[in-house]
Amino acid sequence: MDTADLTTGWEPGVPAGDTIARRFVLAHVERMATTAARTGGRQKWVDGARMADLRSPYGYDNAVVATRPLAEAEWPGVVAAAAAFFPPERWWVVLSVFPTPDLAAHGLVRVGHPPLMLRPPGPTPSPAPGLDVRAVTDATTLADFGRVLVAAHGLAEAGAPAIADLALAASSHLRVGYADGVPVATAGASVHHGIVEVDWVATLAPARRRGFGAAITAAVLDVAPELPAVLLASDDGQGVYCRLGFLALVRVTMWERPGA
Repeated sequence: MDTADLTTGWEPGVPAGDTIARRFVLAHVERMATTAARTGGRQKWVDGARMADLRSPYGYDNAVVATRPLAEAEWPGVVAAAAAFFPPERWWVVLSVFPTPDLAAHGLVRVGHPPLMLRPPGPTPSPAPGLDVRAVTDATTLADFGRVLVAAHGLAEAGAPAIADLALAASSHLRVGYADGVPVATAGASVHHGIVEVDWVATLAPARRRGFGAAITAAVLDVAPELPAVLLASDDGQGVYCRLGFLALVRVTMWERPGA
């Protein structure tokens, strides 16, 4: 059998739409780059990875994303480049849709293996009763978005994430859900490379188990219902996404370098 033309799907020049995983990786790095450009952040390419420092106290904003499978011998160089790129006080993460070697010897801490989930195009469920979903369009709705996101994820000591910036609200399609006039849920979505990438899904603890998490997620799916949607799920959120029609594709690998 002639194998000369077989591809892994990750060589330079392979179309973004080759696989859903490739779309996700390229969409994620494009979102990082757009966010960095609009908020005064920094970014850097190295062979096999892209880095963005959004100068955020929230580590998941400051990321190194593997853009192709990396051999075990390549990882030390990528981690060293990231350590030189990020200031010592910065909390940052490594995200790879490919298996990685144990990076603990290089100063990283394992975060886990969240599932990458896919929802095919299609209609979304009706909004949950009692939740008023609004687009983030001004300082007031942005402040509500930031407060809910920080409180729901226990980030009060870290500070506001990079997404809490009005310059990003339109391109990231941010939404806030209100119950009885009180902000209780958030979600957002970015559209790149033919997919809707969902992120920033959060519901305050007292408002959980009322369908609000599913409703706010469905609201951002409606940004482009004709496109497939992807997200990285937490263990707690996976069941909610399954009920919305998401399917778990593969578990990714995440490491972090806590700030000094």
